[in-house]
Amino acid sequence: MKRFLCVVLIGMTAVVFGQQSQTNDSIASPLISINKPAFLSDFSLKLYVRSSLDGYFEHNKFTTSRFNGSELRFDFSAKIHDKVGLRFRNRYTSQATPGSLDHVNSNVDLAYVDVQASPKLNIAVGKLATDWGGYEYDLNAIEILEYNDILSTAENYMVGVGVAYTANPQHRFNVQVLNASANKLDEIGAFTMPQGIEESKTPFAVVGNWRGNFWNSKFQTSYSYSYFTQAKNKGMHYIALGNKYQDEKVTVMYDFQYSSDDLDKRKIISSMFAGDKPALAEQTSYIDHWLRVDYKVLTKLYLSLTLMTSNAYGKNVTAADAGTNHLRTSYGAIPMVQFRPFKKLDLRFFAAYVGRWYNYSRYAKDKLHQENYSTGRISIGLITPLNVF
Repeated sequence: MKRFLCVVLIGMTAVVFGQQSQTNDSIASPLISINKPAFLSDFSLKLYVRSSLDGYFEHNKFTTSRFNGSELRFDFSAKIHDKVGLRFRNRYTSQATPGSLDHVNSNVDLAYVDVQASPKLNIAVGKLATDWGGYEYDLNAIEILEYNDILSTAENYMVGVGVAYTANPQHRFNVQVLNASANKLDEIGAFTMPQGIEESKTPFAVVGNWRGNFWNSKFQTSYSYSYFTQAKNKGMHYIALGNKYQDEKVTVMYDFQYSSDDLDKRKIISSMFAGDKPALAEQTSYIDHWLRVDYKVLTKLYLSLTLMTSNAYGKNVTAADAGTNHLRTSYGAIPMVQFRPFKKLDLRFFAAYVGRWYNYSRYAKDKLHQENYSTGRISIGLITPLNVF
């Protein structure tokens, strides 16, 4: 055990950046090819990088250009017993702020111990990736140049416990009980809490996920339902339905996501209201659609297109009994070209355009003083998930 801890410490001090894939690893063999001693047979160290030269546009007008290291993370995992493993992943593209509720730095994505209770049952305890479901979330973050509205505002990593049951190779079920947030309810930044809201004594979230494989894994599903206790008698319902088809040349992924928040966790609608610290909006909902198509043109040349849209709704915005009001629609389109020059190393040079358009309802324009706008980004750079050791 001492020898193992020494190796881990050496690896941590040697690493500068990286990131993790929640699905498949990028390469079969590590960059450092040596025979590992027995106690390191299940130890791995991965770096995940996306760096680019980006040019930015607003309302179709060029604003600025700069180099951007948008994804820099490292990830290591190991087995310390034949039935016990650990995982740690750190992010270097955000400020390390301890959560007031979980006391873990915000740049720590994963920090957990996994116990194999039986051949089909695993239990994980620590800071976990919330098993939302959907393939926008499942993809390695270095491959996502911009997230749709729900995931871009979500807290994706929380402290808690997860139980995974693999019924057979085609079906896997996961249930998690987590903190509802990394921070206490009253720490909501630029917003104030609505009057009469009381903090919950059990600010927990329950997440259930089903992953299915059909037609020799050509068609896969990742469906989930989550309930978050936001405050006393206030909660959030979240549904994600992910669908994926894959063959030798084409991969098609489609996600439907729905979030119904008694308190506006996304804060998109809340930010429309004027004032230095407006009250957090109540009874809001968001509906997202996300589609991505990847096509292998040649052995080394890949084309990708991502399309997405999101709709934001607020209940009784115009009047006390007005019902549900549609306030905003956003659109996104991301065409991308990737060139992969190496056979045994997943290193990709890419060029892409990220376009976003935001349209507001008549009420949001007239009463909340919102205006339609658009943003754009041209990115030319490198993506590489590196299996170092």
